[in-house]
Amino acid sequence: MVVAPRSMTPSFRARLLGGLPGAGLRRGAPIAGLVAAALVGAASTATAEDDPTPVMRYDWFVVPMLAYNSDNGVGFGARVEVARREPGYQPFRAAYMAQGYASLRSYHHHMLRYDRVGLGSDRLRLTVNGVYRQWGNDGYWGIGNATTRERQYVGDFDDDDPRGERYKYSLVQPFLHVTLRVGLGSRPAAGTRRPWAIFTSFNGKWSDVSAHQDSLLAEEQPLGVEGGLDLLVTAGLLYDSRRPEADPQRGIFAEVSLSGSIPNSSGSAALFALHGAARAYHALLPWMVVAGRVMVEAMFGRVPFYEMVHWHGSVPIAGFGGFDAVRGVRFGRWRAPHRAVASVELRLRLARITVFRRSLALQLGLFTDAGIVWGAGEDRGAEAQFPLHVTGGAGLRLVFAETFVGRFDTGFGNDPIREASGELSDALSLGIYLTFGQAF
Repeated sequence: MVVAPRSMTPSFRARLLGGLPGAGLRRGAPIAGLVAAALVGAASTATAEDDPTPVMRYDWFVVPMLAYNSDNGVGFGARVEVARREPGYQPFRAAYMAQGYASLRSYHHHMLRYDRVGLGSDRLRLTVNGVYRQWGNDGYWGIGNATTRERQYVGDFDDDDPRGERYKYSLVQPFLHVTLRVGLGSRPAAGTRRPWAIFTSFNGKWSDVSAHQDSLLAEEQPLGVEGGLDLLVTAGLLYDSRRPEADPQRGIFAEVSLSGSIPNSSGSAALFALHGAARAYHALLPWMVVAGRVMVEAMFGRVPFYEMVHWHGSVPIAGFGGFDAVRGVRFGRWRAPHRAVASVELRLRLARITVFRRSLALQLGLFTDAGIVWGAGEDRGAEAQFPLHVTGGAGLRLVFAETFVGRFDTGFGNDPIREASGELSDALSLGIYLTFGQAF
């Protein structure tokens, strides 16, 4: 893997650096290896937000991707990110991202993102995400907190063996997510942002579902199996004092919101959702940060099965399982209208150097995640006991210019199997995720 970060001032200066990671994909669609992990040396101690940008400049990088993911196999692609920094705007004035990625298991994740601070007014922030996603190997194990895999459908099967299709289906799901944030009150200091804000977002999503003939999805036929267009609007209040935003060393992020669907003849959703989330960061030592997150959401009405793995806050987050929430179990392994997750992570900075006047840091992350879903509306035996799904793991992260984060996490969990006798046995679940951005 070769990465080319550049710094461009009005006089323009371009240089090359090998080995910065990247690629933020749903389910942790990954990037190539962490070559830059070998870089060790003296470090600059100033962060982007502690040392405001004196002049306009651009920070950017390009990442070719040759990758493996435990859910989607080997894949190929590329990603480019650009951040435009100007005095008086944090964390940047504007940021741009473009990505193309496809795996050999028919997984596609292509996306464009535009993030602008100070749109007409310094109180406004506009974020636009346009994404095309496709899974030829998605998973559905039923709805509820205690769903299990049946022993006769667990194992390595030939391609023409219908047992291998039991928990699989195909999904094509492009979407557009637009968020407008309006800062409240006055700035705490020059060059900083207002911590309080109200926001509204729009999420338009088209879903094309194909259930395999012998799959559990075809058997159960949950709401949403016919696919269609779903439109949701969200409004809420948030508090954000993270510093810096991409890799926080301190601060709090908290939000509450209400979402509702817009009726249309092409979709099945007729729902509203209550969402709450809180994240906190504290530097125990200059090189050690403890981070925590809690997210809770309850959805009511007609909720499509594929919407039960999406969180409806100020930013699009997907997963109960996968690379962002309950790491170590398959994406969507458990789903229901109501869900809650909690995470604690210890981030240890192993090394930090200055490269072309930008900080490049290597982190070790140790984490544990826990989650639960409920509200499926049917009795599934052990579900009434509300078992908590707990995972844990570790990973490496590279943080460039306090703005771009490449993350390699390995998580372990439990995926119970129901034996022919009716008894449950424990099966180790492993997730390997190479992606962009901290998990929270």
